Amino acid sequence: MSIDCTKWVDQLLGRMTIEQKIGQMLVFGFCGPVITPDIAELIRKYHIGGLRISQKFRMMTVANDIKPGTEPDENTRRSLQYPRGLNRDYAYIDSPTSCTAREYAQSLNRLRDFALERPLGVGIHLVIDQEGNACDDLLSSQRLFPAAMGYPGAGDTDLAYRSGLCIARQARAIGANMIHSPVLDVNTNPLNPEIGARSFSALTDEVILYGRALMQGLKDGGLFTTGKHFPGRGESVSDAHWGLPTVGISREDLYHEHIRPYKKLIEAGLDAVMLAHCCYPCLGVVDRPACVSDTIINDILRGELGFEGIITTDNMMMGGILQKYEMSEAVVEAVAAGCDIILCRDESPLRYKIIDSLINAVRNGRIKEKRVDESVERVLKMRWQMGLAQNGGKVDPDVADVPFNDAFVKKTAAEAAEKTVMLKDESSLIPLDPASNVLLIEQIFPTHSFAANMYSHPGLLWEEMCRHSDKVFSVEIPYYPGEADFDRIRRRISEADTIVMTNYYYHKGVSSITEAVRKVMDMGKDVIVVTNTPYEFGLAADFPVGIVCFNPGSREQLRAVAEVLYGKLKPNAKLGFEVTSSELVNKEAVIR
Repeated sequence: MSIDCTKWVDQLLGRMTIEQKIGQMLVFGFCGPVITPDIAELIRKYHIGGLRISQKFRMMTVANDIKPGTEPDENTRRSLQYPRGLNRDYAYIDSPTSCTAREYAQSLNRLRDFALERPLGVGIHLVIDQEGNACDDLLSSQRLFPAAMGYPGAGDTDLAYRSGLCIARQARAIGANMIHSPVLDVNTNPLNPEIGARSFSALTDEVILYGRALMQGLKDGGLFTTGKHFPGRGESVSDAHWGLPTVGISREDLYHEHIRPYKKLIEAGLDAVMLAHCCYPCLGVVDRPACVSDTIINDILRGELGFEGIITTDNMMMGGILQKYEMSEAVVEAVAAGCDIILCRDESPLRYKIIDSLINAVRNGRIKEKRVDESVERVLKMRWQMGLAQNGGKVDPDVADVPFNDAFVKKTAAEAAEKTVMLKDESSLIPLDPASNVLLIEQIFPTHSFAANMYSHPGLLWEEMCRHSDKVFSVEIPYYPGEADFDRIRRRISEADTIVMTNYYYHKGVSSITEAVRKVMDMGKDVIVVTNTPYEFGLAADFPVGIVCFNPGSREQLRAVAEVLYGKLKPNAKLGFEVTSSELVNKEAVIR
């Protein structure tokens, strides 16, 4: 630390009460832009240090991470909290409040004013996900970029760097300071339901190469970076949102394939590490997730890898934690084990229970105050480096949308879309004849509903296809179509020479609609599948023709898909490892 930073941190730490220290370690959710009295109270009265901001919902609670169609287990039920006090009782949480980039930046500045008005005047930091493929938290004046797996397919590390730079410039203009990227999981299991195309590759060396490039772009653009999910979730066969996975591989394989990206990126300047909600028997951690494991945090990450930066939990309201612990117990275990930041996106009164549990754990000696001081010192150092000691992180709202229209950002977004799109065409259906009748069966992708603006909205692929032909008919279907939707499709099927159908995969939505695609194929027409993953979830082996784009929420990406469909763009992207479709693999690049 610099002399000025050390002085600032030491002075603040020496004046802090237990309550203020605990607050600095907490990052709660804020589904703005509407500022509610409870979020103001948490900043002003409870001293919270950061917010995970998102424009995808009106609010989030533990209920968001209960698997659809299932009942919550006992720990989850104990963690569910009904609204009370200042906490608003919402009629529904979808359909977020839309706003301009300027309006959103103004709301975030107000939150920062609340922090600066506190006795110690320590600013809050704002953190996002912006991975692509419906994992994009910022939607106001944001050009969206491909998920990680697109970049090695393009074979262009400079494109990954420039994409990171553009993501960061857009996010910083609104006010974000930190990003939960890059994803450093090596997706060695093609049946992994949660990671998939969020990973750069099934090959460790590609994850290192492209992860480092994206990370450097994000850092040069002004964001603090977070590698996730340590010590690696790529071999998992279940989703940590719905339960606690066990990664059952050897210690040698875990170190060589999955931990190695962290070692290399820590050496390259990775700012923070997010821990996985998984168990690792090969490390002697049989029934405890990584975020509560002294072995994983202190012996391996701090000790063997020498990491001195911020260690954060993943979202503590996920099923991977609640299957084992009630929430307020889990956060105490995590801090005691060595986590610096507790991430909990829940916006219910559960937040107050978490705060009380941690304060009580320090007061009764279960967590040593020295242990808390170590984390708070790291967190304050990070906030100094973010510039929060100057003006609390406030930005100029009048220029919040400038990066969206910047020529470099626009050019890079278009290039990323064109270079990462992939094609499988065993039936030689592409290019389509603009004079032929095409029926587009298009799902409403989550980002289309979240954003619902002129950049990203339902019917986006239809709009882009209509640029090339006036013979495109559309049946819009919900993300999961029902029998009534198939009736609508059957009524239009006779009009079509060819069918284009989306089969988008969203890991938080449980599955894709692969069986629905097969049902349409049985109707006797040629079908071209458009998906966002090269894996079986989206592009099944029995689908002869498919196009993969790595973020259907992006206009640039679906514009590239339409150009491929009508022969205006010849895709060259290939993967360097085996997936279901051999046509998507660059045989010369496969590493064994």
